[in-house]
Amino acid sequence: MPKSNVLTENAFQIALVGAILFLVIAHPILFNLVDSLFSAVGIQLNDTLLTILHSLVFAVALFYSIKLVVMLD
Repeated sequence: MPKSNVLTENAFQIALVGAILFLVIAHPILFNLVDSLFSAVGIQLNDTLLTILHSLVFAVALFYSIKLVVMLD
C-alpha cells in the first residue's frame, strides 16, 4: 500500500479512537463518578482540577491507543 494511503488510514483510525476515548472520558457521568470517588476519600477537586485530571487521562489513553494503532499496521 502506498505511504499516503497508510498515513490516511492511520489518521482515520487515530481520529476514530480519539473520538471514542473523548466520548467516554469527557462524559458528564464519568466526571460525576470521579468527583464522587475523590470526595469519598476526602479530596475536593474544583471544576478546573477535575477537567485537568480528565485531560491527563485522555492524553495517556490516546498516546497508548495511537501506539497500538501504529503497531497493528
